[in-house]
Amino acid sequence: MIQIKTPARIHFGQLDLNGDLGRIYGGSGAAIVEPYTLIKVEKNSKLEVEGLKKEKKKLIIEKFLSDLKKRKLLTKNQGVRIIIESLLPAHYGLGSGTQFGLAVAEGINKLYDLKLEPKELAQIVDRKHSRSAIGFGAFYQGGFIVDAGRPISDKNNDQYLPPIVYQNKLPSEWRFLIIIPHFKKEKIAGKKEIKAFNEIEKMSVQKCAENAHHLLLGMLPAVEENNIDKFSSHLNIIEDNVSEYFSKAQGGKYSSKHAQEIIDLMVNEGVLARGQSSWGPALYGLVENKEKAKKIKLKLQEKLSEKINEIHITKAANNGAEITKGV
Repeated sequence: MIQIKTPARIHFGQLDLNGDLGRIYGGSGAAIVEPYTLIKVEKNSKLEVEGLKKEKKKLIIEKFLSDLKKRKLLTKNQGVRIIIESLLPAHYGLGSGTQFGLAVAEGINKLYDLKLEPKELAQIVDRKHSRSAIGFGAFYQGGFIVDAGRPISDKNNDQYLPPIVYQNKLPSEWRFLIIIPHFKKEKIAGKKEIKAFNEIEKMSVQKCAENAHHLLLGMLPAVEENNIDKFSSHLNIIEDNVSEYFSKAQGGKYSSKHAQEIIDLMVNEGVLARGQSSWGPALYGLVENKEKAKKIKLKLQEKLSEKINEIHITKAANNGAEITKGV
């Protein structure tokens, strides 16, 4: 039996919503230890799925197995038994679909010694509507990740995997607070997400350049120099720039009506970087250490408990997914 424990991923926003330079999207993000997806995989003569959301997840696994058999990588009687012990919440901005898909794919890859490369698995896994490689990088590499987006000619090509152009470990003492606020609106995913992207105002070249400037000459050197203050100040500018363009689709700077109040409280308590991961509603705050994170968590619970579903204190998953054989 093989166990796969995946990180979650935080996405720090699209750098370029213009495309005049020949590429579009691009962005940065981080792999984090919690929350996580955890599955166990073992050989079987057919497909059996146990655990959380087994019926829904079985459909995803069936498609992947079918694709492998069509490629003659598995025989008719080579199946798998999968136990789903933990799942990232779906459509909360934490990359649940990619992490589950890659966990299943890599589990079967290792179980049957298929020797498929990560990019090959990404082509088979259903990454529909994924515009970034941050989740892919979070699974296979971990840490802080930057991808270079898509060529304009592949703007609508979901099979295109953006190149990862930078990856590094984040300091082990840095802590992220991940907040899941109460959320009642329909989440932005699938066809709704496609429609939202098609209707987003074209970002000015100046704003795209500003985002790239703050990433290349701000966040990246800050990671290399272990400077959380500079990392955070540059990230906050990118977050604010990007949220302007998504505000119409999500009904404001953040997708949750409680988000601004949560963010404001965290900032008042000393959070350095703050924002929404992808379409949310998951929010994040970044602080220097675990003790600071605990104090802010207590304040959030004291002041805003009725507006928050979950709070996680976590750190960067600097090595990506954990794959253990013989559990």
